[in-house]
Amino acid sequence: MKQFIILAFSLIFVFSSFSQEKFSIYGDIQINGQTFEEDSSIGAEKRDPSSQNYLNLTLDFKDYLRVGSRFELHSNPIPDLKRYEGGGISNKFIQFQKWNLDITLGNFYDQFGSGILFRSYFDPNLGIDNSMYGARIKYRPSSGIDLIGIIGKQRNYWELGDGLVRGFDAQVYLNDYIFKKSKTTVSLGGSFVTKFEEDNSTQYILPENVGAWSSRINISRGRWNFDGEYANKINDPNPDNGLIYKNGNSLILSGSYSKKGLGIVLSGKRVDNMSFRSDRNAELTQLNINFLTSLNKQQSYSLATLYPYVTQPNGETGMQFDFFYKIPKNSLLGGKYGTELNVNFSNCYTLHKTNPIDTNTIGISGTYGYESNFFKFGDEKIFQELNITLKKKINKKLKLNTTYINVFNNDKILKSQLTINGSEEKIFANIFILETEYKLKSRHTIKTEIQHLQTKQHFGNWGMGMIEFNLGSFFFSAQDLFNYGHPNSANHYYSVTTGLVKDSHRIELRYGKVRAGLFCVGGVCREVPASNGFSINFTYSF
Repeated sequence: MKQFIILAFSLIFVFSSFSQEKFSIYGDIQINGQTFEEDSSIGAEKRDPSSQNYLNLTLDFKDYLRVGSRFELHSNPIPDLKRYEGGGISNKFIQFQKWNLDITLGNFYDQFGSGILFRSYFDPNLGIDNSMYGARIKYRPSSGIDLIGIIGKQRNYWELGDGLVRGFDAQVYLNDYIFKKSKTTVSLGGSFVTKFEEDNSTQYILPENVGAWSSRINISRGRWNFDGEYANKINDPNPDNGLIYKNGNSLILSGSYSKKGLGIVLSGKRVDNMSFRSDRNAELTQLNINFLTSLNKQQSYSLATLYPYVTQPNGETGMQFDFFYKIPKNSLLGGKYGTELNVNFSNCYTLHKTNPIDTNTIGISGTYGYESNFFKFGDEKIFQELNITLKKKINKKLKLNTTYINVFNNDKILKSQLTINGSEEKIFANIFILETEYKLKSRHTIKTEIQHLQTKQHFGNWGMGMIEFNLGSFFFSAQDLFNYGHPNSANHYYSVTTGLVKDSHRIELRYGKVRAGLFCVGGVCREVPASNGFSINFTYSF
C-alpha cells in the first residue's frame, strides 16, 4: 500500500514538472444504513444497525495520467456479506493513456466479449466486487485492431484470491482492411484466459493450470444484426460441478432486426460445465472469473421478481424472443397517440446427458461426469416466462401500462426459494400489473401500481398496491405487498419512502418491511433476509 502511494505521487510530481496545467479531481460518495427490528410475523430478527459506505476519488493529470482509489466502510453487514466487515482502501489504481497505449496498474474492471470467459465488475447491491489486482495493457497497433492483456488476482472481500488469472483478448474490425466499401460491417474477436491454482487435494490429481478460449463474431447490415460467441474450457474439477473431469463449453447466439416502430430479437444459448473461478473451493458469487448472462426479461415490478431465474453454470439450454411494435397513431388500436406492444418469451431446459465413457453412472466424482448431445435439450424444463406489455398514452396527462406475465419456476432444480416444510416444488404463476402515471404539471406526477400474482403453489397469492408522488425534486411513495394466500398465515409488507434529488445529491429515507427472498440481476442473485426497520441512502457526485 505504501509503495503504491509513493509511486502514484512520484509519477504525478514528474509529469507536473513539465506543465503548469491544473489537476482535476472528481468522485462520489455513497452512504447506506439500515436498522433491524424483530417482527415474528415475517421472520425478521432484531440485530445491530448495518451500514455500507463508499468514497471514490479520481485525480486526472492532463489527458493521459489518472490515479484513483475507493475507500469502503462496512459495519454489521447482512449475513451473506459478513466477510465485508471492516474498512479500508479496497480499490486503487494508476492509469496511463497515450500513444494508442492504455496501461493500468492496481485494481481494474474489464470484460472480454460477452463475458463468457472473463468479466470483472462491481455491484454493491449484489455484494460483488471481483476486481482484478495486477496489470492491464490495452494497445491499438493500427486502426481496427484492439488488443488487451491482463494478469493479476481477484479481490475476495478484504483479501485476494489465491489463484493467478492471466488473459489476452483481440478484436479486429474487418471493414478497416477487407470490406472497406461494403455496407456490411464485420468484426472478429478471440480470447484466451488461464488460472493457476495449486493442487492441494489428497484425493484427486487436479489441474493447476486451467485454460479457456473463445471466439466471437458480429455482423451488421442495415437493420439486421448478428452476434455469436463460442467458448471452451479444459477440465476443472471443483465442488460446483461435483469434481468431474469433463471439459466445459458454451455458445451464445443473438440476431435482431429493427426499424422505426418495430424490433425483433431472437437469442439462444447453451452452457455446459462452465463454472470458472480463481479458487475452486469458492462459493456463491465469490471469485467468478466469467459471467454467464441469463436469457430472460429483467423485471422491475415487485411481484414479477418473486420467482427469478438463476443462471445454471453446470448446464442449461435456453432461448429468448423479444418483439416490440408501435401501433401507429390514428389507427383503430393505436388511437390518437399510438400504442406500444412488447411480447417477450423465454425458456430454459436442462442438458441432455448420458453415461460417460469411464463409468455407467452420471455425475460420479473423479470421472468424466457425463456425455452430452450438443443439439438436444434435456428432459426437465427449468424456467419459462411469457411477458405481454401494452403502453398507452390516453391524453396529454394520463399514461397507462398493462402487463401480463405467465411464469414457470422449477424450484426442484433452481432451489432459489424459501420452502414450506423443506420441500421444493414446481411453481406456476400468473401475474397482472396495471401502472398509471398522471401529469399534474411539469416535473409533477402521480404514479400508481396495482399488481396481483396468482399461484396454487409455494406461498400462494400476492397482491400489491403503490402510490408515488413526484413533485419536482421531492418524491414520496407508499406501498403494501400482501401475501393473502400463504398456507400458514397472511402477511403485509408495507413501506413508505421519501426523498430528495437536487443536482448531484440524492437522499432517500424508507421505513417498512422487506420479505425474505432473492435479489437478482442478470441471473446472479444474493439472499435477502426478512427485515423491518428504517433505511437511508445518500449519494453525492463531485
